[in-house]
Amino acid sequence: MRYEPYDTEENRSPWWVLRQICASHKVTLTLAVCLITLVSCLQLLPVYLLFVSLNEILILAAASTEKLLWIAAGLVAVIIGKNLCLVGAYYFSHKMAFKILTEVRFRLAQNLSSFSLHWLKKQNSAQLKQQCLQDVEKLENFIAHQSVELLNACLTSLCIVLALFMIDWRLALSTTAVVSVALIVRACFLSKTAQHYAKLNEVDAAFNTTLSDYVKYAPLMKLYNLDSQRFAILDNQLKSYQQEVHEVVKHTAPSWGLYTALLGSVFIFLLPCTIWLHSSGQITLSHSLLALMLAVGIFGPVVKVSRFFIEINELLESIQRITPLFSVEPNHRDEAPIQVNSKYPMLQFYCVDFRYHQHTVLRNVHFKLLPNAINVVVGGSGGGKSTLAMLACGLLVPSAGRVQLYGQDVFGLSDGARAQAMSVVTQESYLFEGTVRDNIIFGRSGISTETLDHALVAAQLKPWLKRQREGLETPVSAQGANLSAGEKMRIAIARALLAAPPLVILDEASAAMDNLTHSKFYQGLKGHYPNTTFLVITHKYVGLENSDQIFSLVDGEIVAQGDHESLLARCEHYQKGWHLQGGESSSATHFTPAPILSYEI
Repeated sequence: MRYEPYDTEENRSPWWVLRQICASHKVTLTLAVCLITLVSCLQLLPVYLLFVSLNEILILAAASTEKLLWIAAGLVAVIIGKNLCLVGAYYFSHKMAFKILTEVRFRLAQNLSSFSLHWLKKQNSAQLKQQCLQDVEKLENFIAHQSVELLNACLTSLCIVLALFMIDWRLALSTTAVVSVALIVRACFLSKTAQHYAKLNEVDAAFNTTLSDYVKYAPLMKLYNLDSQRFAILDNQLKSYQQEVHEVVKHTAPSWGLYTALLGSVFIFLLPCTIWLHSSGQITLSHSLLALMLAVGIFGPVVKVSRFFIEINELLESIQRITPLFSVEPNHRDEAPIQVNSKYPMLQFYCVDFRYHQHTVLRNVHFKLLPNAINVVVGGSGGGKSTLAMLACGLLVPSAGRVQLYGQDVFGLSDGARAQAMSVVTQESYLFEGTVRDNIIFGRSGISTETLDHALVAAQLKPWLKRQREGLETPVSAQGANLSAGEKMRIAIARALLAAPPLVILDEASAAMDNLTHSKFYQGLKGHYPNTTFLVITHKYVGLENSDQIFSLVDGEIVAQGDHESLLARCEHYQKGWHLQGGESSSATHFTPAPILSYEI
């Protein structure tokens, strides 16, 4: 069974997902919370000790150097103890964060293998990268840093209010009243801040994507002597970004300034209240000083909490993006092989049409492959060849008709059945950082030297490897950046052949080969893999002499089929392509339409 995560995902709260992610780390989380609670309590002790020392100094008769030194020693001990607890809290939060970072990424990677090939094909690779990398990093940053700072700020504010309440409840009330008014003002004036930040993040993502392309193709720009002013898309994205930044600043800066000003005015309310209470004899002078010192410490924590609740939306959006991939339970792969039914051809296109929106790409494509043979679909650019290849391997669904493997619809096959039935080489070679051997073997074990050598020879990779000092251990950069297009493609072909499936689909796999290598390529396929069926998609006519069956594809339709000699004799389009690409002259001058065979299911 395969999962389509966005179709089956329940509407789960990001906070619920965050709780699930942290559920297996309760002990570490509890230790971090206990330590940060201790830190918040210890933060008031230096204030109290300063108050005691000031009280000693103000009452000169009771002041003693020895007592002041003990107070100073206690102050140093409290500061050291507080910092040690803070280090411990950060240690446990970071430890938990890095474990979660590893676990979440591992689970995302594991779950990705449970999703169908069709779903993965439809996804934007940049978005998946953001989910698996950037969004998980934001979650890790919150757990490692922001969670500790937020809890510390909340507990510190609460401790200060409780301390003021112990001095006199009216002092606590005057302080909380100002904070409450500031929070109400922030809620009123900054109510749309989240929307502006969401829009800014959206524009920022689009701008980063465009800028990434701009940097990626910088060598091409230099080749044509272009500068950034020639790229209207980049310019428009930058203007949109600047406009959104202006909107955010216009709405946020004045409101945030008013909010912080109100928080800073806590003394305006607290000072008169303190003076009144002291003048009426309800609190002492030392208690008045202590209240003012405590009030100084409430500004920073409250601002930190408020800033967090502005930035929290970005974290929640990241968790929401992760949720569809994270919440799906991992599933065992379906490794059941396809049921071979000899009544049906290995692969058959039955009256297949394919439309992309309103554009018709393929019309009434109808053919079957000869088993244990080289079957070639040849045609010009834009004729629908790659679409035909994607239909053959099940990455696309026909708009009409059926594509079947042994009588079963290819699109409906499980990933395990598809992998055991066929290998596909697309126009992108998909190489990773490692060695040539790593990229060819691709994690398989038990590959014999003879099997590997067959794949290397058939892929025309052997001569190139002999010229490399390190042979199969030649390093390959990420995406094969240190290799030519032909070298990358030959490695991908060897990888596909090494899997030894019954069917191999090659989509323009020989595009980078010269005519001589192209011809040897087909000879190698027939010589080393006589029991394998090949479907070759190509625009090259030269070298097809050794193929067993050829289909001429013109503007999305199969106009002729047969072997090389019969098509030269009967199909004008095929003969023109053959001659234009340097094929030898043919004495045939008369053309007869080649018959299109009909195959019923």
